[in-house]
Amino acid sequence: MLSISLELPEFEVIKQLSFSNQYFVHVQKKCHEERCPYCGFMTSYVHDRRTRKVRDLPILNHSVCLFVLVKRYQCQNCQSVFSEPYESIQPNKHQTNRYREYLFELCQDTTIQDVSRKQKIPYSTLERIYYSVAQEKAALHQKQIHEALDKDELVLSLDEVSVRKGHRYETVLTEAKLGCVIGMHKDRDCDSTIQLFNQNVLSSQTVQTIVLDMWEPYHKAIQSVFPLATIVIDKYHVVQKVTQALDKVRKGFAKLKKARFLLLKGYESLQDHQKARLEEILEEYPELACAYYLKELFRDFYKLTDYDDAHDLLEEWIQLARNSPYSSFHKVANTLEKWKAPILQYFLSPYTNARTEGTNHKIKNIKRRAYGYRNLKRFRLRVFLECTGNTNVDQIT
Repeated sequence: MLSISLELPEFEVIKQLSFSNQYFVHVQKKCHEERCPYCGFMTSYVHDRRTRKVRDLPILNHSVCLFVLVKRYQCQNCQSVFSEPYESIQPNKHQTNRYREYLFELCQDTTIQDVSRKQKIPYSTLERIYYSVAQEKAALHQKQIHEALDKDELVLSLDEVSVRKGHRYETVLTEAKLGCVIGMHKDRDCDSTIQLFNQNVLSSQTVQTIVLDMWEPYHKAIQSVFPLATIVIDKYHVVQKVTQALDKVRKGFAKLKKARFLLLKGYESLQDHQKARLEEILEEYPELACAYYLKELFRDFYKLTDYDDAHDLLEEWIQLARNSPYSSFHKVANTLEKWKAPILQYFLSPYTNARTEGTNHKIKNIKRRAYGYRNLKRFRLRVFLECTGNTNVDQIT
């Protein structure tokens, strides 16, 4: 019979039984006296004994069940009766601490249902274990994050992610330098964004910069909570406005349905035969060529490093767009004129929403993997642990 090493120092093995796919191990605590939790006196008087079944880590693909001989002591000072405590087993739990941790890790990056089937554990039991451990880890990790955030000037990143059809959104708040999710809140209006800021108790003195898109309610919330913070418009959202304007012009030419890739991609990234085809298109459609060159000129805007040069080029581009015959570019020019100051702030504070967009992609994968969440609190908890707890713990601790 295989001799099993439990590696649980507080227990001694009384006997062990082996079956086809299970090990039954009978154990008891080595210590023969305990301190009374009520009065603090030591006692060795055993009131009675009971057996407690606890599941432990599997060994060689065999499940392991511990039959713990539980001694209940009676204090000779206050006459109270109490059970002996264990370091490796929490009160009223039917799994060892390390097995609960093991199940939690198995559920990361997959579904609880999948782990339940493989480990042959009832779904409701595994779900209860996972979210119990998750709450403990989230509380610890939240403390570590706040300790890290208190040391530095904060650069926040704000964006939304769709969680359901019908324009159901969650606003995601991240710290741009650490790349960690600070919080999430339903909807993306001004009031809900203010609640998101307030629930994290962020100091207006430590929040120096906030990176976001051109969604008006976000800006109103920032002005209300962090009036001194510097606002930076994410450059990818600005470039997206310009490329979308070019795409609307392209749609006016029925024969250019397959030319979308050539027109929207950067010229320097095209291969030689693609460049030749693009030049043919622009020569055949001179009306489209003007819109294309406006797009390429705007791409040069973010290649600049000097604030004054960027300011001059942006002014020039806005004027050229307004003088063009395309209504889509007229709208973009008006938008850039409205948000000119926070757009140019990028050249003084070069932060983007790149990390947040990557995090949003992972959030969507979490949602798809579970086929959606009815309980948004659990969804936010899972996002917090998977998008921060495992990926950036070295940066935080």
